[in-house]
Amino acid sequence: MTATAHKVFCSGATGYIGGAILRALAGEGIAAVGGLRAAAPLPPGIIPFITGDLSNPGLRLPPVEAVIHAAGLGHKRRVSAKTWRRTNLDAAVNLARAARAAGASRFILISTAHIHGRAHNRPVTDTTPPNPQGAYAESKLQAEHEVAAAFGPGLSIIRPVAVIGPGCPGNIALLLKLLARGIPLPFAAIENQRSFIHRDDLARIVLAVLRSATPPESVLAAHPEAISTPELIRALAEGLGVERKLFACSPQLLKFAAALLGRAESWQSLAGNFIANPAAARQLGWKPEESLIDSLRQTARYHNTTHPTP
Repeated sequence: MTATAHKVFCSGATGYIGGAILRALAGEGIAAVGGLRAAAPLPPGIIPFITGDLSNPGLRLPPVEAVIHAAGLGHKRRVSAKTWRRTNLDAAVNLARAARAAGASRFILISTAHIHGRAHNRPVTDTTPPNPQGAYAESKLQAEHEVAAAFGPGLSIIRPVAVIGPGCPGNIALLLKLLARGIPLPFAAIENQRSFIHRDDLARIVLAVLRSATPPESVLAAHPEAISTPELIRALAEGLGVERKLFACSPQLLKFAAALLGRAESWQSLAGNFIANPAAARQLGWKPEESLIDSLRQTARYHNTTHPTP
């Protein structure tokens, strides 16, 4: 895709992932339109386009050649099945139909590697069968199927693992808060390996798919390196500039306690194995800009700037 010959629409313009994608597009000089629910500031060079709630029928887009769907709901608890469906399924299908009507020949859907489950004892590849666990992953997998039916040829699905980077949500944000407060963590005995992806690396994978003359149908977005939970905590502590206070507690006991507290899903994400092989992304010429350890340190340093120690 040349610098100014094409226009790209990206939903979720003010979101954690959508914002990173739009900054990457702008940095490459690609004319881009940022989809917004309501008026909000966008990076320089991005044209705002207010869509309202994407789940409402009758959505129309300006003429574009490619659409990236980065909006969606995640990292929420106690969400009804109806809300998951409206936000992650209905909105995606509506946008796919609007994209086709607007003349788009390409549609990139940001899904999730969680369609493969929360933990795997073997590396996850682009051909690993789906095994969604929970309403969030189920809504994303169903969106993949229904968007494919609504848009047809030209669809590429990107499935990121847990996304890290400045201000990231989820378990990393919680670990940063606990480490910054000097709270000892009972995770020294966890022996696992998990994959992560920096949001800027995810944005670069999107650009690689966008530029490809023959884009793959699906792409796992993950750093080629994986990391254990104790190593992850060490990297975050180094980035924060605090002492890493880790002690060993039986993983089985911790698993039981997490279940009692209604946090069984979080425990799987923290202690289980999930190694993703980003083979398709690497075949497109993508590679991360820094090591996973450095990405985690950078994430933690940003936390220090936004949550200064008293």
